[in-house]
Amino acid sequence: MAEGHKYHVKIEMIEDRVGNFILDDKEKPLIKIATPPEFKGGKPGIHSPEDLFVGALAGCKLTTYCAMAEKLDIGLVGLTVDATGVLGPAEDRGMMFTKVDVHLEIRIEDEENRKAAEKCVDLTKKYCLITNSLKTTINLTYDIKTA
Repeated sequence: MAEGHKYHVKIEMIEDRVGNFILDDKEKPLIKIATPPEFKGGKPGIHSPEDLFVGALAGCKLTTYCAMAEKLDIGLVGLTVDATGVLGPAEDRGMMFTKVDVHLEIRIEDEENRKAAEKCVDLTKKYCLITNSLKTTINLTYDIKTA
């Protein structure tokens, strides 16, 4: 993997502050994207770049945790990731995400796998590639329940 994996997207404007998020893989659904309603000219009811940012982080936590759970065979029966990004002023360049709070609701088959499920949380913190690509503060909490 000398060059690494590449992920290509294209955003094509279809009207003022609204565009289509176009992927090379035509099997994936088209996503409409717009300025969020909190900003001037924002459009309600359409995904924003801010939604996609927080969603990418939450999605990476989910897929990373699932991969670790599979490796450690913890008997994962369910996982919910709840994430909230906080947008605030940056020191020298407008606004940025100042933090993202992420909560994992983990459901395992039985209590004897709790320690392994906790280890998966630590591994997820270490190996989530989206988190590793950010300078934003990520606060990760979790609950583990048995099915």
